[in-house]
This record gives sequence, structure tokens and C-alpha cells, in this order.
Amino acid sequence: MSIIMLTTLLINSLVDAAESPQAFRQQNGLITYVPPAWFLEGFFIAREKQPGYVFGSVQNFVGAIGGKTAWLIEDLELKRVERAAADGKTPEYSLYLEAVSPESTEYWVFVVLPYESAQAWFDARRAYHGRKADGYYGDTQRELESAYNQGLKVKAELRFLIENGMTSVKVPEDVIMNRFKFQPVFDLRTERPLTPAAATE
Repeated sequence: MSIIMLTTLLINSLVDAAESPQAFRQQNGLITYVPPAWFLEGFFIAREKQPGYVFGSVQNFVGAIGGKTAWLIEDLELKRVERAAADGKTPEYSLYLEAVSPESTEYWVFVVLPYESAQAWFDARRAYHGRKADGYYGDTQRELESAYNQGLKVKAELRFLIENGMTSVKVPEDVIMNRFKFQPVFDLRTERPLTPAAATE
């Protein structure tokens, strides 16, 4: 996710989403989008720095949250993705998962990770953060490499949640495990897969 896009998301999330999902879409330039299959079928992390677990798949998470869901992308972001595709590139980009229930409408903001290895993931962060990347993401790179080596292709990061029109300070990793009981499939700290029984202990 570019710094411009992240800033835009943080500012635009102040728009009152309580009016209606359609109003929120219009205010933020969001349009419907069909994500690539490799993203939906892939695994994801849910904490930007020092994630503890790998979850999956993205499509399974969509089913777990219930309600009426839709994938959305910001119109300018889509143009950026299309320009990159025309040059034969697949960049990181942001998607909103809109979840509408009788009580509220929430938006789960994902970053699509088009990488085939943890090294490629780390290289993208180093390109932005420079030398600071080692301190920020060095341990995570090693842990993700273990997950990749065990067949878990991490294709997304659940970056944050927008609820009641505001960017939540809650860590998505905690929210999805506690509220939805959506359990991880891999423990990054022990670098071991989790069985359903072990994940709930």
C-alpha cells in the first residue's frame, strides 16, 4: 500500500458510514471489484508489524464474518493497478471487504501481496523503509519464509478495520480470533502449523 493511499484511507474513513454503504462508497470513490483467485485462495497475516499467525484462506474469512459482503477498490487505485498490469507488473494494492449486517456496516481493508517468497515481500518493504526494514521486518521475514516453505502462500495482509465510519485502533489479528473465532493455521513464532484443536487452546 502506498503512503498516499494509506493517508487517503485514514482520512476518508472519517466519513460517516452509518448513512448507508452506498454513501460510503460514493464518498470514498469505491467501486465493486472481483479479486484474483490466487488472492482469495491464499493465506493472510492480520498485523502489520510482528504478526503472530498466518490465517487462511481469505475466502474462508469472508464466509466466517457472515452478512452481505462485497469486494471494493478505490477508483484511482484500480487505475494504478491497471497501469502496472499494462507494464507486466503486479503491485501491492488495497481492497475493502464490505460487510453489511442489520446492526452495522464494516470495512476490512486488505493489502494484496503478489509475492512468491518471503524474500520478495521483505524486498518490497526494504525498498520503502531502507535500512530500517531489518529492524521492523527482519524477524517476520524469517518466520514467513518458514510458512512459505511449508506450503502456505501468504497473499494478503489484513491491515485495519473501519467501523462506525472510523478507523479502528483494534488489531485485526485480535479481532478475528476473539469475535469470529477465526483461528490461525500457522504460528509464526514457533514456525509450526496449527491443527484446529491446537489453535483453540
